[in-house]
Amino acid sequence: MHHTGAHHGYLQRRIKISYLQQLFAQALQLSATMPKFGYKQLVPVANAMVIGSTCFGLGVIYAQLPYDIDTLWRSTSIEAFEVSLRNYKQWALAPAYVHYILHGVMGLGLLGSFIKLYKPLEDSKYFEYGSLGLFMAGIIIYLTNLRIGVNSCLTGQWGEVDQNTGISVMAASTVMIVVVLFGVLVLQAGLYYAEWYDGEIKKEFFAKEAEEEAAAAAAAAAATSTKSSGKSTGAKTSTTKATKKKA
Repeated sequence: MHHTGAHHGYLQRRIKISYLQQLFAQALQLSATMPKFGYKQLVPVANAMVIGSTCFGLGVIYAQLPYDIDTLWRSTSIEAFEVSLRNYKQWALAPAYVHYILHGVMGLGLLGSFIKLYKPLEDSKYFEYGSLGLFMAGIIIYLTNLRIGVNSCLTGQWGEVDQNTGISVMAASTVMIVVVLFGVLVLQAGLYYAEWYDGEIKKEFFAKEAEEEAAAAAAAAAATSTKSSGKSTGAKTSTTKATKKKA
């Protein structure tokens, strides 16, 4: 009985090992048939990261527009500045994960730009450098003006300016961020159009080249056929003349 149980356990282990080997072999076959994911396939993901983070930043600024538009253009009353001050205080006192999400999206935008600049094309690298420069400018304005201004809203210490001037500087900073982020979108749109136009030109060139090669091949085939038919006709004529002479 003891030997029978041991033998049965050994068979079960062998069956499990064989099953795992089959699964591993199937996984290897599946990985071999799957398309390879390289840098070329990663570039569209990087594009989405840059454009998505830029649009997210514009959305955050848009949420401040009802308050900033009053302090900048529509109103100079004390009430407008008080409303804007309460808004920025609420933003400063938001839970930490709200700020983490914003900073994480900024990091995604930078990561996407670095991925695209890892192996940039010669024709498009200046678009990428320009996009990264504008994106960094927006982050710098945010860190130096908005973050410091938000802290000043809580502490009430505005340095060499008064409170209303500080709030106006923060509102103007949001406008500058909109300008640079919109510039990122313009450069990315210009890059997409340039790549699309270049692809269309290459497609037209290769199609024309293929047509010329096909026409040349057809002409060569026709010339070869003409020579062959001429030689065949000459051979028939010589055979006819030889037959007549013998007759």
